[in-house]
Amino acid sequence: MKHFFGGASRRRKRENPNRPQRGADLRLDIEVEFREAIFGAEKEVEVNHLENCLDCNGTGAKKGSKMITCNTCGGIGQVQQTQRTLFGSFTQVTICPRCNGEGKWPEEKCKTCRGNGKVNKTKKIKIKIPAGVDTGAKLRVPNEGDAGLNGGPNGDLYVVLHVLNDKEGIYERKGNDIYMELPLSYYQVALGDEVEVQLLDEKTKINIPPGTQPGKIITLKGKGVPILGTDGIRRGDFHIVINIIVPKKVSSEEEKLLRELASISKGSIPKRKEENSFLNILKHALHMDK
Repeated sequence: MKHFFGGASRRRKRENPNRPQRGADLRLDIEVEFREAIFGAEKEVEVNHLENCLDCNGTGAKKGSKMITCNTCGGIGQVQQTQRTLFGSFTQVTICPRCNGEGKWPEEKCKTCRGNGKVNKTKKIKIKIPAGVDTGAKLRVPNEGDAGLNGGPNGDLYVVLHVLNDKEGIYERKGNDIYMELPLSYYQVALGDEVEVQLLDEKTKINIPPGTQPGKIITLKGKGVPILGTDGIRRGDFHIVINIIVPKKVSSEEEKLLRELASISKGSIPKRKEENSFLNILKHALHMDK
């Protein structure tokens, strides 16, 4: 039976530094236009990554030059130090300080990569943005990360998306739903009307019932943002928030009619309530804090 302290020392398994190693993954953050995120798009982006040096094929050695095995670690890339204490022997494995864990170095360095075996390259690639993505979505582009070591595979590129707001300020997105303010005149909501509305990708006519109040939300099912991964078969909803526009100036004839209307209604003109403003209605609909 071995004692708890002492006995055989633990040793880490040595790893061959010359084994194929996968290259590092990279991250690229890009901005996506409002409609590109909704309907999908193809974008060209620039990527800066490490590629194998073509002049030395990634070895770091000048053509015709050979690789020298490190005599400190014997080509292993690691060295171990054993310490004896009152509690037994302990062995610590560290990276070889002379070859920096490579196990070898070029007799004469490649001038192009200065012996690193890799060079920084900027290349343009095209990525496909699927319909329905939102801010924070990640797209994986295989093999576009840094080059691997000793013939190992390249890493991957992860593209992180940041979706911009609608340029025209017409649409407000919340998840897969879209909100839009529809400004109407007071006589349209009082008498009722049929109006044409521009949705995300089509126009449609909606009915405004007589007596429609400001802040009323008319919802069109399945007319919002395509749900990611459904190929546009399933979509969120489109919400139309009614807002009443009061003209700053009226004609003399309009003023006469309005005064007659006020007289008929005995001058009981309702006061505008702050909670009926479009901004507060939209904040409430989006579950946002005032």
